[in-house]
Amino acid sequence: MIPSKTQRSLSVLREMNPAAMAPHAAYMKITTLELEKLRLSKARQHALRRVGEIDARLRELEGQKAALLSCLGPARSGPPAIGARGLRHNGGRVRLTY
Repeated sequence: MIPSKTQRSLSVLREMNPAAMAPHAAYMKITTLELEKLRLSKARQHALRRVGEIDARLRELEGQKAALLSCLGPARSGPPAIGARGLRHNGGRVRLTY
């Protein structure tokens, strides 16, 4: 299906020209622009606050991870053994047994 083209009639062109607007219509347009600006600035503030919260949580998780790793002592080579029936390696596959 071919998309329909936007019609450019004389009334549409008059609406696009701010100089041809009636004063009350121009004030209404200014009001709507200010309201949209206010809404977007509030959304921006909330998004920035949320990003800050996420960054703080990531730092907290890294701190917890570092604390746990320091409790383990020196790093071991290879994966830890789970037990006699826990983790079995079979030719590139890892199988868990219960």
